[in-house]
Amino acid sequence: MNKFISNLKNNSYLTQIITLISGTLFAQIISLISIPILTRIYTPDEFGLYSIFFAVTSVIGMVSSLSYEQAIVLPKSQRSADAILLLSIIITSIVTLLTIVAIYIFREEIESYFRGESHLIYLIPLSVATLGVNQILEAYSSRGELYRDIASSKVITSSTSAISQISSRYLLNIDGLVTGKIFGDLLGSVRLIKGVKRRVETLREVSIEDLRFNMGRYSEFPKFQMPSNLLNSISQNIPLFMLSLLFSPAVAGIYSLTYRAMQTPTLLISSATRSVFYQKASKIYSRGGEILPIYISTTMGLIKLFAIPFIIITIYGQDIFSYIFGEEWREAGAVAEISVVWFYFGFISPPTTMTFNILNLQKIRLYIQIVTLIFRTISLYIGYTIFESYMVSIALFVAVGVIQNIYSMLYIFIKLRDRRVPNPN
Repeated sequence: MNKFISNLKNNSYLTQIITLISGTLFAQIISLISIPILTRIYTPDEFGLYSIFFAVTSVIGMVSSLSYEQAIVLPKSQRSADAILLLSIIITSIVTLLTIVAIYIFREEIESYFRGESHLIYLIPLSVATLGVNQILEAYSSRGELYRDIASSKVITSSTSAISQISSRYLLNIDGLVTGKIFGDLLGSVRLIKGVKRRVETLREVSIEDLRFNMGRYSEFPKFQMPSNLLNSISQNIPLFMLSLLFSPAVAGIYSLTYRAMQTPTLLISSATRSVFYQKASKIYSRGGEILPIYISTTMGLIKLFAIPFIIITIYGQDIFSYIFGEEWREAGAVAEISVVWFYFGFISPPTTMTFNILNLQKIRLYIQIVTLIFRTISLYIGYTIFESYMVSIALFVAVGVIQNIYSMLYIFIKLRDRRVPNPN
């Protein structure tokens, strides 16, 4: 046992993953505990509107910095990293202002989409800004290996969101799903600012020329990574948009509960792995090293980790969901049984996704996302027009996602196997 602990301490890569996992475990437990409470005080319709709101804001927030924040961990120079940080914040501010203008111009059209909850549209810019800044600060913290800051931020976000959402209904008898989540995101961002404050002096040294240079140096991110991220976000959220429009907000709510219940446990591991793998693999690559070993070991570790839990969901999904969330949500269990294989492949994909960035293959990933989005849209529409069943729509959607994940993993594996990764310098 002592030898195991000693080896663990000497393995910085594993230690950093465990730091994030253990630090965010409490946050995920809070989120998991809150879901059964929320499903008993909020209806599928309310969950549907909540999911649609954050589908909209997550799509915009995901690309609010034009994906420049993903380049923060790449440069050797800290000054360049600081420049990318400031550049990302400036772009996010501009996108937030454009969102406000768009809401003002298209207010009536947007209000009609939220079906009686028109006040929600005025919270969209705040949510976009918060999500954008949060991912920027998390990338910056990851570069500095401030994994404790990232973990504590997730704890604050999860706990504050859950408490706000539950207390809003019990104490004020209002729908606090959206406002509670935004409040939690805000406090989580405040926690991450701590890491940036440590570098205030170096941030002041960044010049306009630094911003221009790094904007051009990492132009591949807005050109290819940003559209790829946008398409991926739309692809992930398109079931919510289309299920709500083609069927009802309640159906979107059922799907959103399934997605949240399945994603919350896996995010504990995958988000931690994504941050640490990207930082470590980028460092190996920048030094001319081979990243295939760390890619294989990380992916295989994820494959083994959750195989049994996902098999259990496949067999007993409906019973598990009805017991935990209430009989009203049994259909969400049926959706889980159908979509579990897609969630599984999504769970093991972080090393693949990050390796596309490291190898500067954003253009290829963009093409993959375009094809995936087209087929996902078609699959959902076929389920509605031909089969008139949202279950069939979701099943076809899942099949497309699984094929896309398998193809991406094989593509990256072959790229890494067939050639030694060249030193970009």
